[in-house]
Amino acid sequence: MKKIFFALILILISIPSISQQEFEINLSAKGYSLINIAVDRFKGNFAEKEKTRKILIKDLKLSGIFSPIKDYAIDLVSNERGNRCKKFLSIEAKILVEVSLTTENNMLVLNGKVTDLISCKPIFKRQYKGELNTAKELIHTFADDIIFAFTGTKGISNTKIAFVSDRTGHREIFIMDYNGENIRQLTKLKSTTIFPAVSPDRSVIAFTSYRDNNPDLFLYFLGHRIKRIYHAEGIGSTPDFSPDGKLMVFSASKNGNTDIFLYHLKTGQMDRLTKSSAIDTSPKFSPNGKAIVFTSDRYGSPQIYTMGIDGLNIRKINTVGTYNDQPAWSPDGKFIAYSSMKKGRFDIFLYDFATGKNIRLTHNMGSCENPVFSPDSRRIAFQSNKTGKYQIYSININGSNLVQLTFKGNNTCPYWVK
Repeated sequence: MKKIFFALILILISIPSISQQEFEINLSAKGYSLINIAVDRFKGNFAEKEKTRKILIKDLKLSGIFSPIKDYAIDLVSNERGNRCKKFLSIEAKILVEVSLTTENNMLVLNGKVTDLISCKPIFKRQYKGELNTAKELIHTFADDIIFAFTGTKGISNTKIAFVSDRTGHREIFIMDYNGENIRQLTKLKSTTIFPAVSPDRSVIAFTSYRDNNPDLFLYFLGHRIKRIYHAEGIGSTPDFSPDGKLMVFSASKNGNTDIFLYHLKTGQMDRLTKSSAIDTSPKFSPNGKAIVFTSDRYGSPQIYTMGIDGLNIRKINTVGTYNDQPAWSPDGKFIAYSSMKKGRFDIFLYDFATGKNIRLTHNMGSCENPVFSPDSRRIAFQSNKTGKYQIYSININGSNLVQLTFKGNNTCPYWVK
């Protein structure tokens, strides 16, 4: 297996300052105020210009910030700037994106320009260089820079999603691009391998595996070795890394009871955080690493709780329903996503800290489970069996832009890689 799975061979040059924008972007859970954006036909001598243009349009659409104008027919014979702006404004676009893709000295060069059509003034221009096979990565990076210019938050076009698939005959860990492309197998243990988690620096993968005929917890140091860190009669599962990558939290059953443990990656020290007779599981760190959200049945049915990383100050979240599980904290700290079961099926809900309200995200999709936020907090990946088999989907936090990401075999346990 290659040592670096996530390497991006890319050179970014010439980064002018980005002017301040006057576009108001509403990122509430109820809906987005989307910005109409037009992506002009690509110029240059690169052979796959239209294919890469479609990638950029999809990236902008999935951002939850922009509404790309669909294919249009505009006579743009005149290159006079003011005239071009007026013609794109006529199709209700507010922003224009122009791209030139050329090959020079066995390198691919992308020149991108973003224009405010109302003032007809450029917002920013950038140039990117990469090897000839990096067109997709260049486009993703340009898309992320556009998103950053309008939100101040890095986009997710170059992020990955780890997941579990049985497509090889065994449940192994795979990884794919955020949009479901470029699927690669990470583990080849030929045994049930589940619950992947990836460290913030992408150098370590934690997972549960039956490799040794017991559901043990392992760490895989990419390109080096696999280390078993928890072995007992019960299961070690649902790991998650702290934002700084120094700690890992997981659930484990020992002596007949399932509790939550904290693992120090540098020293190997392990601290037991919960000590009740309840089943405590599915822990996830808060964005600042100072708290943990988890599932517990300490007062009857499974519900969502938070606590400090010392195991103190345990508090129940006022979620809906009588059976709630698999919580995930949004990176911006505003929401907790979770699965709520009714009549034997799960749906994904959001708990909004600001309002104390719960927002239902999925409807009539079979059983929807294991939600996980994108690094920018605007999308959620989850598994659903609406097609008869479990597949991975992603959706904006306002319920728009549902996308199926996997299609082969059963695919579960998504984990969004920062």
